[in-house]
Amino acid sequence: MKMKMMFLPLFLPLMLLSGVRSDSLSGGGVHSDSCSHLLHDDITREALRQTADVVRMLPKEEKYSGRHRLLPRFCTNCSQRLIGWLELRDLMDVYQRSVFSRSAVRKLLSPEYKALLYRIQHTLQLCVSSPKPSKRFGAIKKMEKKIKKKRRDERALKAVREFNFALNWINELQQQHM
Repeated sequence: MKMKMMFLPLFLPLMLLSGVRSDSLSGGGVHSDSCSHLLHDDITREALRQTADVVRMLPKEEKYSGRHRLLPRFCTNCSQRLIGWLELRDLMDVYQRSVFSRSAVRKLLSPEYKALLYRIQHTLQLCVSSPKPSKRFGAIKKMEKKIKKKRRDERALKAVREFNFALNWINELQQQHM
């Protein structure tokens, strides 16, 4: 029984997403309607709430860690630094690969929060099926390189502090497509 409960957070996102028709998600593009529909408000609200809880548990930021933001400056409705579902998918992949996998961060995350992050990442991968990299892929890769440089744990913790920006971008895109 204990073993079944342990795997529930891993399979819950897959069970919730199993109703998605594969023909509506194929075609090599971005399906903003399906992204907005699949990532409903309560998912992003819960992620923002749990992110705030994780940020409160983080150690105080060191003076030498820098005041510069790791995340690129994106917005959902300006033409110069426009961010869309494709960029958010790439950004979420970087977070899962380089931030949430770090041991300093992983020990702060509850199993429910890990399942929620997985669900967001998996949903973005389902509704954004473009094989081409996004226009802002270079800026996202630059952020990942910054995180992987020296003081990796400190930079990963700083990236966790900034994760609410990405969740707010998801929320803004949902509102635009509703």
